[in-house]
Amino acid sequence: MPTPSQRGRQHPWLSTTLSLLVSVLLLVLGGTIWAAELRISLVSLSSPVAPFSDARMEIQTRPGASCGISVVYQSGPSRARGLIPQTADSKGRIGWRWRVGSNTTPGRWPIVVTCGKDGDTGELRTTFDVR
Repeated sequence: MPTPSQRGRQHPWLSTTLSLLVSVLLLVLGGTIWAAELRISLVSLSSPVAPFSDARMEIQTRPGASCGISVVYQSGPSRARGLIPQTADSKGRIGWRWRVGSNTTPGRWPIVVTCGKDGDTGELRTTFDVR
């Protein structure tokens, strides 16, 4: 009976074949598990913004993509009226406008935009300043 180290030397093709088989399975299964990345580009962002002023952001993505936006301050996620999901126009553009609260703590705050279309998804992360 060959030892484990001798088995590899007896059938060197076995290791290569198994590696190839695993690679093919990952490629085949990966296509059904992972969605393609949907590109999202920042077109414009107002920053800095004073408390009790309007902030604006515009993005570019695939036409018809559905996108949501989240702005998180020290107190938690913003519930401003303008931060609603939207669908990209025929040029792939979406614009948001929201009021920064009068009591918003000054600082740098994250903005996250997530989009999806036809099973593809994407995410854009950026920040803006409140002063």
